[in-house]
Amino acid sequence: MKKIVSLILCVSLLFALSACAELDAIRNTELPPLPTPEVKATEAPAPAEEEAAPEESRETPVPEIAVAEGDATGAEIGDRVIIYTKKTSEDLDAPDGSLILIFSYVTPTVRIDERPEAAKAINEQLVLFDEAYITGSGSDSGKNNLLQEALDNYSYVHYTGAELNTTFTSARTVKSLRADGSVVSFRYWTSVYTGGKGGSQSYCGANYSTQTGEKLTLDMLSSDAETLKTALGDRIISVARENADLYAEISKNDVDADSALRALVREGNWYFSGEGMVFFPEFGELMPEDSAFPMFTISYASLVGLIDQQYLPAAREGKTELTVLPLDEVEDGTIWSIDRLALSEGDELYLKVDGTAYDVTISNFYYVDEPKAEAEGDERFYEAERYWYASFMTDCALQIRTAIPDGMPDLMIAYTDADYVQHRLFLSEDGETGHVALVDDTIQAVG
Repeated sequence: MKKIVSLILCVSLLFALSACAELDAIRNTELPPLPTPEVKATEAPAPAEEEAAPEESRETPVPEIAVAEGDATGAEIGDRVIIYTKKTSEDLDAPDGSLILIFSYVTPTVRIDERPEAAKAINEQLVLFDEAYITGSGSDSGKNNLLQEALDNYSYVHYTGAELNTTFTSARTVKSLRADGSVVSFRYWTSVYTGGKGGSQSYCGANYSTQTGEKLTLDMLSSDAETLKTALGDRIISVARENADLYAEISKNDVDADSALRALVREGNWYFSGEGMVFFPEFGELMPEDSAFPMFTISYASLVGLIDQQYLPAAREGKTELTVLPLDEVEDGTIWSIDRLALSEGDELYLKVDGTAYDVTISNFYYVDEPKAEAEGDERFYEAERYWYASFMTDCALQIRTAIPDGMPDLMIAYTDADYVQHRLFLSEDGETGHVALVDDTIQAVG
């Protein structure tokens, strides 16, 4: 019996030493280089993340408070802001080759041709989010810490035969919710799964001035910061109270709902969107973590007179028409191309804009046959991974290299018009002529 015990201990020691060597090797891996604003195209697209769906599905729509009087527009539309995104993903194995950790993150890179120094300053700050996520800082676990947890979990399952999931995941995505001549705002979403019911989810908002590259704080939005914060708290409470079920849920267990809602007025828990300022709690802060996740939107009309006018969005005007043209059918010098996006080997195309299109995005997407329960209308197409964003395009074009699939499209082109209505188009092939075409979101899944 003693010999058997000794043998088991020896095997365990050998496994542990091998695991430590693997961990040391990963720890010595250099961090990825800083992205530069001169990037002109993204890398080939990676598969959509599983975490993309829960991000949107956990938000509970809440009504906005009454519109205040005044002009809810700010300065002129300003300089064009282009945002590239690059996904990095690593599959990390145990010493025996078993996959134990999938670690991924998305890095945005801002380009402002008229203000390259501001763009550089913003990008240098955005890279800090990646470094914190990789090394582990603040609320971020870090790659090596998660790897050690995954190795410990794998060892336990391997030697006890416990029926537990041995593959951990950590994914961070980021979306630009507003970008213009004054502001660029990002919403980060981090989802970590550590087996069973383990894991966590979190949002983080980051806002920057596109004039100076500075990170914006609440104190910078008004000359009277304390009055602003009090007013923001009042408006969050008004939004919550108009949703009776939500307010009742927050008030459970003798919680002072108004105080809890006022506490959301803090750094890191807000961002600018196309509709207004959005505030959000940490998971589990206002209600159980398995409940719907509320976002509180304060409309720009309600912010008139509270925040400096420069932070209100610019007025929009004009009509928009988008067409797609094969590159070899366009005469040289007849189209002004502002950028080139190489997604994959395939056709060279021009996405041409006549008039002005706002918030232009190029993304892949996923399709569902039935709309989500909380979606408004016939919502069947959901953005999965965004490759490219432009704050506006006026009488110009984007050159795109991509493959055109025979069946269901895999590339979504979205934009908003002067009335803030979003339109979604899909790059496809005309079944009758065989020419490349843009189709709207009334298409049905095929194949």
